Amino acid sequence: MRSILSIVLLLMIGLGVSSAQNVVLNGVVWQSVAFPDAVKKSGTLTHQGDSPQTIGDVTGSRFTDFREGRVQWNSATGLFSISGLKVEDSGVYALLNNDADRSKEYQYRLNVNAAAPSSADLLKPVGMFSIVNCVLVVCAVLGYLG
Repeated sequence: MRSILSIVLLLMIGLGVSSAQNVVLNGVVWQSVAFPDAVKKSGTLTHQGDSPQTIGDVTGSRFTDFREGRVQWNSATGLFSISGLKVEDSGVYALLNNDADRSKEYQYRLNVNAAAPSSADLLKPVGMFSIVNCVLVVCAVLGYLG
């Protein structure tokens, strides 16, 4: 009976410590995306991969950006964001929040896609120069015939 109780207890602990699930975030090239979990005083945002890279760090409420101005941290909300998205920014990110007594890690999968053209873009004129030339040619021919 004691061994069964021990196994059940270990399973419950194991389920409680299981790794965080990825939250899927979708972004569009050249726009920005905000990560939904906050870091108020201390934490990091890391781009996972073959060699994980810390891209943003908050220590003692001071922020350091490791992506040349593309990573921001809003001190009022505690949210990290990435601006000027590129397709290469797609991938898995980890946010480590050290604000409380125990660290908490969140994971995200960011999918960055190229923007689809809008219907307004499809209706824009190609260029006024070609339209003006066509009108002038028609006027010249009509003037010559008349």
